[in-house]
Amino acid sequence: MLSDIRYAFRSLGRTPGFTAVVVLSFALGIAATSTVVCWMGNLLLDPIPGSVDQGELVILKSNNGGGNISVLDARDFAALGEVFAGGEVSQIGPVYMEGQHHADWIYAQVVSPNFFDLLGVKPIFGRGFLPGEGVAFGDGPVVVISEALWRRRFDASGSVIGRKIEINRHPVTIIGVAPAGFVGSMTGVSFDCWAPLGQCGTFFNYDRSYLDWRGSRAFHNLFRLKPGVTIAQAQAAVNAVNARLDREYPRSNQGAEHQVLALADAPYGAQWILLPALRLMLCVSALVLLIVCSNVANLLLSRAVRRSKETAIRLATGASRLQVVRLFVVESLILALLGGCGGLLLTFWTVGLLGALIPGTDLPANLLNFGINPVTVLFIAGLSIFVGVGVGLVPAFQFSARDVGAAIKDGGRSSVGAAHHRVRKALVMAEVALSIVLLVCAALCIKGMRKAATISPGFNPDGVLLGSLNLGSYGYSEAQGKVFYDRLLGSLEKVPGVKAASLASFYPLGFSGCKGTDASVSGRARPVGEDPTCERTLVSPHFFDTLGMTLVEGRDFNDSDDASSPRVVIINQALARRFWPGQDPLGRVLRSQGADRTVVGVVRNIAYYHLGEAPRVHLYFPYRQGVPELDLGVSLRTGGDPLRYAAALRKAVTDIDPRVDVRQITTLREYAMAATYGSRVASFMLTLMGVVALVLAAMGIYAVMAYAVSQRISEFGIRMALGAGRRDIVRLVLGQGIAVVGAGIAIGLVAALLVTRLLSGFLYGVSPFDVPTFAGVVVLLAIVALVACVFPALRATRVDPVQALRTD
Repeated sequence: MLSDIRYAFRSLGRTPGFTAVVVLSFALGIAATSTVVCWMGNLLLDPIPGSVDQGELVILKSNNGGGNISVLDARDFAALGEVFAGGEVSQIGPVYMEGQHHADWIYAQVVSPNFFDLLGVKPIFGRGFLPGEGVAFGDGPVVVISEALWRRRFDASGSVIGRKIEINRHPVTIIGVAPAGFVGSMTGVSFDCWAPLGQCGTFFNYDRSYLDWRGSRAFHNLFRLKPGVTIAQAQAAVNAVNARLDREYPRSNQGAEHQVLALADAPYGAQWILLPALRLMLCVSALVLLIVCSNVANLLLSRAVRRSKETAIRLATGASRLQVVRLFVVESLILALLGGCGGLLLTFWTVGLLGALIPGTDLPANLLNFGINPVTVLFIAGLSIFVGVGVGLVPAFQFSARDVGAAIKDGGRSSVGAAHHRVRKALVMAEVALSIVLLVCAALCIKGMRKAATISPGFNPDGVLLGSLNLGSYGYSEAQGKVFYDRLLGSLEKVPGVKAASLASFYPLGFSGCKGTDASVSGRARPVGEDPTCERTLVSPHFFDTLGMTLVEGRDFNDSDDASSPRVVIINQALARRFWPGQDPLGRVLRSQGADRTVVGVVRNIAYYHLGEAPRVHLYFPYRQGVPELDLGVSLRTGGDPLRYAAALRKAVTDIDPRVDVRQITTLREYAMAATYGSRVASFMLTLMGVVALVLAAMGIYAVMAYAVSQRISEFGIRMALGAGRRDIVRLVLGQGIAVVGAGIAIGLVAALLVTRLLSGFLYGVSPFDVPTFAGVVVLLAIVALVACVFPALRATRVDPVQALRTD
């Protein structure tokens, strides 16, 4: 074996060009696959870094409240001791932390007291939360901080336990430091601070009803299955509780159902956004790897032809066929392992693309900057060995079973046989077919992304600046907040170039979710299965003008819509159709948040989370009218580049209160790119893989045609000696190449028609069977194939008939 390895290295060293091409091909294919596997591994196998036995973790998804769960319902489900080892709820958001030397914004989670115990996380200093600690509203002014925050803000001091800090102007005590690597339970997002549920008012301005009412389905959740319990068994137990809660609490739980799902299927977190795209890319990367293997197998076959006489001599002098096969496999394995090393280096770069493509957001999504872990390295090593052995066996079996005497006599030219030619042509056909599938998928996704840029989401994101304000974090009361916001709007409306200024608690198409509320109409029975929760946005006058939304009926809010005036509401078309189908909703009354509200306007449906989504029911409340909300975003419609107004926005805020900081400033266009993040990742990677596939296809076609020409030198010499012209030779060679490529294209088109239907979730306004796209890909690949065939054809025309006949 060692002698085979030494010989393989010497042989490859004598052909550096061939070696470089094969190693690069392997590197590209392995990097494409390992990058996607690394991403999926982090999201599926290690979604909550630092937690133990993550395969036992599940979530309960409610059919109400956007999938979230209420605290009281969660406690009933956690009591199912026969299926669950425990359960917890949590919610996330930004908080303002002040210390001895400076203050900054961090992201925090309020969690159930058993949060760390459920995840199997033990603080490196101090303790986690005690049973019952911070369960009641307002109780538990304690926090556990992350190891990163401990090092960044507290200089890794061992005396940090017991130290008091201020969160949102409220004193809390540090009781523990989480271990390095643990950053919370929301996949893809990192947190620096955890507090018990009772602090949800201090941290996020929630009121007591969020903990005390079953209808407050505002919390994410995690449950741990007992060892050996399946999701189906847990679902059966949950169904029984669903039925009981429906009977006992008809006002909050009528029709409410909770579905047990694997953590990967949670309706929140990075996996919810990315896994559909990653599953697609895993299939595509496998296609790239197959193209690489076909291409390398062709190159190795060409190399084996030139060495066929050497192989025959080895067999004639006593070498066994197994030894010859081993020699071919060892050489291929060395090339694949070198390619694996190159693929590992490329993966170090490509694995960071997931984080680099994140649009503007204030979420701490740095966990998407995945690194190479030992599992990925092992995967690359195993994949390199697998493809190296597999590809090496193709020429090994082709040339170890040949007639020894014939091979020695003619040096491996005419004796290679028809079977060998068929194998090479079949490999090229497979390569072309796979390239067609990959290129069609990439072209459709790119076209879909371009189409998405022209699809109206129902509002105009261009020319709008967004800024996030969290007045509750600075100790403002509701009354003080309204005064602040009134002064801010008045100041911003006077800024030259600002066409409109407004406030809102939610902006569409970002990563952030919208709060829900109840809504009902007297005398209307809610249909079975209808989610009673409606999403709501708190807005100021001119919000719809600022975002370019269309008011189809009625009026906008005005300054007189305050706490002293009758309650009013603006609804979208979807809600109007739900409550008053075929009727005029203006002037009608609905009940929400404990008050009757008169409909004064109807706005056109917009896309709230995804382009092309089904219409969602939505309510808009005037921010001055009895809906407590201190954390609002400010938006400016400007006459030019919105970012030029960032300084004016900051100045307007600090002029009112120098303590208050604008937490994040971005454009609405950048903010709304979150809606297409998964599709943009898929399109970007598909484009890269498509380019690789096109290059590899060209290399494969060129290799097989060059080989075919080299094998027919004497034939061309005879034809030219008998009077054939250069055009005849070119036509002959091109005809052979076009026949092989044409067959591959035909197979690829059939396969693409079957595969592209899987892309429907990533395409915006583009059919999976878009004829121009299919035609364009065929033309592109045909041109590339023609160019790849031309050079061997021209080489054939330079054959000297006399020299060719003499050589033969």
